[in-house]
Amino acid sequence: MIICEVGNGNSARFWHNNWTSHGPLIDLTGPRGPEVTGLHVDAVVAEALRDGNWWLSRSRSRNRLITMIRDSLPDANPISSSEVDDIYLWKPGNRVASISFSTADTWDARRASFQVPPTCILCNKAAETRKHPFFDCSYSSEVWVFFCSRLSINPPVLFEDGLRWLRNPSPEEFVKLIVKLVYQAALYSIWKERNARIHNQISHPAQAVILEMKQTVQARLDPLSRAHNSRRTDITLLGTWFSFF
Repeated sequence: MIICEVGNGNSARFWHNNWTSHGPLIDLTGPRGPEVTGLHVDAVVAEALRDGNWWLSRSRSRNRLITMIRDSLPDANPISSSEVDDIYLWKPGNRVASISFSTADTWDARRASFQVPPTCILCNKAAETRKHPFFDCSYSSEVWVFFCSRLSINPPVLFEDGLRWLRNPSPEEFVKLIVKLVYQAALYSIWKERNARIHNQISHPAQAVILEMKQTVQARLDPLSRAHNSRRTDITLLGTWFSFF
């Protein structure tokens, strides 16, 4: 799974990212969490801070959801004073989280937790191997190619080569950041779709995954764009995103 190690909280999504020891908070509260607490569903962690404290720290409400969220949050001081970016780590099973993605470790952890179908559940055509979902599968390839074509990038076909390419996918600063966020969103969304089909027998067309990814990346770019705007005014991060999408 993907976990988020929060720095300044400018990109980590408060409700949807796995940044606390309790997993994604939306999984604890359900859709009523944002409604009851007043923190919108696409908020980043930094938006939940008020004068160095969590926005709920002074609430006297006895509402069960508010109490649960308040008790689930870590100390706000390190986040409010941090100047480092949030980072996303891979944590396969009970193994140590790492910035490096290992298809072998992830596959082995998944194999140990449930019976994996022999045929890819996304495309229903090829045998599912460690590397197939990213992006040999025709379903996941459709998702990834959509973004690559819009961004005018041509990443390597092989997964390991793609990871090395991702270190510097573009000479443009903003495009480089957008590509990395899109790549991360693709891995997360495709794996999420795969698990939904296996566990819940719910499937979505590739276009639905693309739409979800666009919303996810845009939500993460919004606070980052505001931070960049304080340093340059000729072009914005969100402006770059909208020029492609």
